[in-house]
This record gives sequence, structure tokens and C-alpha cells, in this order.
Amino acid sequence: MKHQEVGVDFWAMGKAMLTYGALTALCWVMLRLFNTVFTLPRRLRAQQDQIQNSLKDLQKRFPDLNITEEDLQNAEKELDDLIKENDKDKEDKLNKKEAIEEEAVPEETKKDL
Repeated sequence: MKHQEVGVDFWAMGKAMLTYGALTALCWVMLRLFNTVFTLPRRLRAQQDQIQNSLKDLQKRFPDLNITEEDLQNAEKELDDLIKENDKDKEDKLNKKEAIEEEAVPEETKKDL
């Protein structure tokens, strides 16, 4: 029996590895898409039902409450204004605190600086 050598084709092996990896990734994406196609409508329907139930509960609790789109837009503007005022108050407090800290430093240490 003659001595035989086995030649390893690294290029073909690498190509096959990348091909099977890409095929696996595509299959995973396809399965996720199928899952989404069958579960998304059910989730959206449940979310819509939950919103409708919440609105019905609000109408039962507050029958005179009639919210329009303009009211919602005004509420968003008011919320933005409140956030801006809150930020300004925080900045003012920080500035006052820094001013107090500067006054609290004795004159001798200021001279050393």
C-alpha cells in the first residue's frame, strides 16, 4: 500500500462555512418573520381592546369629560412649558448654591488662590 496525502482545500471549506452561516441566518430571519405575521395581529387587537376598555372606564368615571385633539396638543405644550420651568428652577438653585459657596470661602484663602 502506497503512502497517500490528504489535501485540505481551505478556500472551499471557508466558502462552505460562510454559505451555511448565511443560510442559517436567513432561515432564522424567515422564522422570525413568520412568527411576527401570526402573532402581531393578535397583539395589536389585544392592545386596541385594552385601549377601548380604558376609554370606556374613563367615560364611566367622568361622563362630562370630552377630550379633543386640540386639548391634547395644548396639554403637550403645557407639559413642555412645565419641563422648561423645572429646568430653569434647577439652574437657579445651582447658581444660588454656587454663589453661597463662593461667599463661604474665607478671604484669606481667596488671596492664596
